Amino acid sequence: MSKAAEIVQELLSKRGITEAERSAFLEPIFERDIYSPASLPDIQLAVERIATAIANQEQITVFGDYDADGVPATALLLRTLRRVGALVKGIIPLRSEGYGLTEAAVNRIIDCGTQLLITVDNGTVARAEVAALHQHGIQTIICDHHEVQAGQMAEALAVINPKRADSLYPCRELCACALAWKLSWALYEYLGVETAVLKWELDLVAVSTVGDMVSLRGENRSLVQFGLKTLRRSQKVGLRELAEIAGCSLKQITASDIGFRLAPRLNATSRMHQELLNDKNASLELLVTEEPHEAKLLAAHLHHCNLARQTLVQSHLKDAELQAAGLLDQLCFVLYEEQWSSGVIGLVAGRMLESYQRPVLALAMEQGQIKGSVRSVDDVSVLDLLESAHDVFERYGGHAKAGGLTMNSSDVASLQQRLHSWLRDNGASLAGFAKSAERVADVILPLALVNLELADSIQSIAPFGIDFAEPVFASRVQIQASRMVGTDGKHFSCL
Repeated sequence: MSKAAEIVQELLSKRGITEAERSAFLEPIFERDIYSPASLPDIQLAVERIATAIANQEQITVFGDYDADGVPATALLLRTLRRVGALVKGIIPLRSEGYGLTEAAVNRIIDCGTQLLITVDNGTVARAEVAALHQHGIQTIICDHHEVQAGQMAEALAVINPKRADSLYPCRELCACALAWKLSWALYEYLGVETAVLKWELDLVAVSTVGDMVSLRGENRSLVQFGLKTLRRSQKVGLRELAEIAGCSLKQITASDIGFRLAPRLNATSRMHQELLNDKNASLELLVTEEPHEAKLLAAHLHHCNLARQTLVQSHLKDAELQAAGLLDQLCFVLYEEQWSSGVIGLVAGRMLESYQRPVLALAMEQGQIKGSVRSVDDVSVLDLLESAHDVFERYGGHAKAGGLTMNSSDVASLQQRLHSWLRDNGASLAGFAKSAERVADVILPLALVNLELADSIQSIAPFGIDFAEPVFASRVQIQASRMVGTDGKHFSCL
């Protein structure tokens, strides 16, 4: 075994990848490592109802979310349902309308003649909204992966969520697009349709899994590996145009390219509140269109929105840094600027979390209501943090590390102190946050071993992402001389 191969084996061992797991981890086998959808909660109820809707040509509406998971998930279901003759339309809400099944969304779903609703990436706790739809004769199938808050699960016809307490599905961390793909698989089996064609939709699953920052362990990892292979040969003109304008080659695309090039552009239209192009959701249309000229126009729109988004984030970060300077002794940051755009505050919260290693709430005013995005450290669940001040919020929800909220009170200072006190009373400390964020070198190695063979060996264990970060190496060296270089003096050179 070469030295590079030995280093990679050591790296996998230190990350808890056992010998028994390495085959599936490095070279998954579809039949072994991609699980049947049969054990997902309510999956049989869902496919039977969808099959009836298809047979009777009922109007099916797929209602998604405006991010890089919800949009591909909606696109995937539109593609797979249309392939089997369904009468189906897709709705992606405007970010300004709010996340999930709001009152406005319910009215829109009713007005478009919906007979069966399928939600993707939302709906688990939309109890009142699902009940309102039911009163209008609309049955709802929920396909979601958000946390199931105790006693809050909507009473829908089916709730396909692997995070349900009664779920027997082996992988709890599937993204919404992966669940939409599983639902399509179960439906095709029920209808007696060949399921192999669904492998061509795994490119969307890979985009969502990486873009929504879910774990890259277990089945998710296998889905991304197969999805990347599909993406490199994607038949979707929209993805091909998006990759080209983003400056990456589909033939050699990596998970990093998805995370830093494709997903940000899919997200950019909603972040900049420019979702619509010719009265259609641009990101969704990009993923379902079969017209090359339309795909080129749509990709250009997403790209220009992303450029504007980058400029706006930098402007907001300057404001956030000024506010943070007065809160450095606090266990969390509650940052609020009335003029901030609600579309990018999640990115602001994420960047401030990276810089200061403590939970961050970034708030903005929109249409008379304060909206917020939350990002948190590993040791503090976003849902627990928000629950500690639940009476302040109109709505809140999300994952352990990220969430969203709406509130009417602008008493930010009071909320800041309340959350700080809750964190302190629960044993949190700035020193503890900093320690938990430290990256320890995976392997200590001599500089002489840093070569192309090692680089190729490291790439062989990709993809990297959540729960399997890019490796960190360290070398013990003696510095003889050093200086700052570059036109701005921000680069460090040493001998």
